[in-house]
Amino acid sequence: MDSTTIIDRYYNLSLRFLSYRPRSEKEIKDYLKKKKIDENIQAQIIEKLKSYNFINDEDFVKFWIEQRTKFKHKPIRVIEFELRQKGINRDLINEVLLSFEQTKTVDLESARRLAAKKLDFYRGLDSQKRREKVMSFLLRKGFNYDIVKKVLK
Repeated sequence: MDSTTIIDRYYNLSLRFLSYRPRSEKEIKDYLKKKKIDENIQAQIIEKLKSYNFINDEDFVKFWIEQRTKFKHKPIRVIEFELRQKGINRDLINEVLLSFEQTKTVDLESARRLAAKKLDFYRGLDSQKRREKVMSFLLRKGFNYDIVKKVLK
């Protein structure tokens, strides 16, 4: 097979991989590496994806923060850790977080939503036991103690 055919084939596979959700550049590189593609071809595919704006780490960070806070109710520090694992550099994460809503407000709202669900789940227990269970649940989820205390007041 010539290199153009290989590039087209793996470019299309990369598009399919991107169709499920946005991906970071590192995720795409890891995906292509797993397919055992030559690094030169990988670079060409990455450049092509970037030129069509299919890969944009800044947009990916915004998407990830929004999704994880809205649907998973994750605290910001857990989201930062996940983004670092996905190959996003700390400066970009901090830059996007600054443009994002107040992070403490986001954490507080996420913790409140989770606490409300858990308090309802433990409605058969006495109030002290419910508070203890909800507190330990929120701490295990990664919320810091100050936020957990505010939520349980």
